[in-house]
Amino acid sequence: MKSRRRFSLSGLFRNNKFLLIFSLVLAVIIWVIMSLSNTNESDTVINNIPIQINLSDDASNNGLRIFSGNDQTASVTVKGNRITLGSISSDDIVVSAQTAGTISTSGTYALSLSARKVNSADNFEIISSPSPSVITVFVDHAKESKFKIENKLKYTIADGYHCDVTLSTNEVKVAGPQSEVSKIASAAIEGNIGGEIREDKSSEFDIKLYDNTGTEISNGMIALSEKSVTANFSVLPEKEVPVKIQYNNKPNNLNIDSFLEYSPSKILIAAPSKTLDKLDSVSTEKIDFNKLSNKKEKLTVPLDLPNQVVNLSDSKNIIVTLDLRSYKTRTITVSNDNFTVNGLSDKYNYSFSTDQLNVRLKGPKSKLNSIKPSDISCEIDAYDIDGKTGSISLPAVVKLNKVDSCWVNGEYKVNIYVSKA
Repeated sequence: MKSRRRFSLSGLFRNNKFLLIFSLVLAVIIWVIMSLSNTNESDTVINNIPIQINLSDDASNNGLRIFSGNDQTASVTVKGNRITLGSISSDDIVVSAQTAGTISTSGTYALSLSARKVNSADNFEIISSPSPSVITVFVDHAKESKFKIENKLKYTIADGYHCDVTLSTNEVKVAGPQSEVSKIASAAIEGNIGGEIREDKSSEFDIKLYDNTGTEISNGMIALSEKSVTANFSVLPEKEVPVKIQYNNKPNNLNIDSFLEYSPSKILIAAPSKTLDKLDSVSTEKIDFNKLSNKKEKLTVPLDLPNQVVNLSDSKNIIVTLDLRSYKTRTITVSNDNFTVNGLSDKYNYSFSTDQLNVRLKGPKSKLNSIKPSDISCEIDAYDIDGKTGSISLPAVVKLNKVDSCWVNGEYKVNIYVSKA
C-alpha cells in the first residue's frame, strides 16, 4: 500500500512560491487596514468645474442672452480624508456667478464667483475661493436676420460656352447679439476658379459677412444657418441661330416677306449639345392674323424657345413690323345658315338668337370682291356650357374657306338658346 503524505506547515513555508503569494496578500491586507484607520486630512484641487451663470427670468423674457463667457470653468481646493478626496469630482461642486441675476441691460459685466457643495452633507470642505475669482461675460438682446448670398466668384468661361452658376442655397440666416448682427450689410462667397471652365463642376465656398463699408466681419458670437454653400457651374455650348416668325390664322398663299420686318433676325442661344445640334432656328410665339388690321403695326412678340434652351441675346422679345396698308377691308353679312354648334350633348336642343354676323375681311381688293357669304363658316364652341340652359353667349370661330390671301379680322360671339331635349 502507498503511504499518505502528511501535511507539513513548516514545509509549506519552505515553498518559495507560497511565500511570495502569501507576502503579497498580507501586504494588501495591511495597507487596507492602515488606510481605513487613517483619519489624517489632506487637500486637493478639483478642476474643470462648469460655471453656472443664470440671468433673471425678466432678463431672459426680454430677449437678453449671454453671448460670450458662458462656457468657462473654474477650480477650487477641497479638504478631507484621503478616501473621501479620492471620490470627489467636478460634479460634486457648484461654482456660480453671484450677481448674474441682477443684469437687466446689454453690456459687458465682471461677475464674482462663489463655490458650494452640491450635497451639504458630503464629508469634505471647500477651503479656497474659485479660481478665477472673477469672469467677464457679454450680454445682449438676441437678433436674427436673413441675407441673400451674393456671388462674387471670379472665373473664366471658355470661348463658345455659356455658364450659369447656381448656389445650393440662396440665403443665409444670421443669429447673434443685436449690436453685432446690426453691423452686417451683406453676405457673399468669394474665390478664384483657376483655368477656363468648359464643363460642369461644383465647388464649396465659405459664406462671408460684410459691413456697409465692405469690410469682412468675423465674430465668434455670430452663428450662421449655413457656414458654406456649394456653387454649381452648369456649362452649355453656344450657337447663333436665325429667328422665324410664326403665325396663327395666316391666309393661304399670302407671301408676307415684302411687308415684314423684324429685329433681331438672329439670336445667340445655349443648350445641351444634343438639343443644340438639332436646332437650326428658333421661333416666336404665333402672331394671330385675326387681330391684324390693314395698317402698319409694330408688335413686340416673345420668343417661343424649346426646353433647356437659354436666350443669351440682349433681346428677350422680337420687334415685328407688319405694313398691311396696301390691303383693303370688306364687310360681308353671314346668316346663321352658315353657323354650326360643336360640343353640345344630344340631351339639349338649341336655337340661334343671333340671326347673322357682319364679318370684317382684310386682303387684296381683287380677292375681297370675289368672296361670297357661302365662303365663310362660323363654328360655335359649346363644350364648356356645363349643363347651362337659356340664352348663352359663346365665342365663334369665323373662317374663310378656300380663299387665298385674305383673312378674317376681329373676334365674334353668337347667342344661342339652350333647352333640355
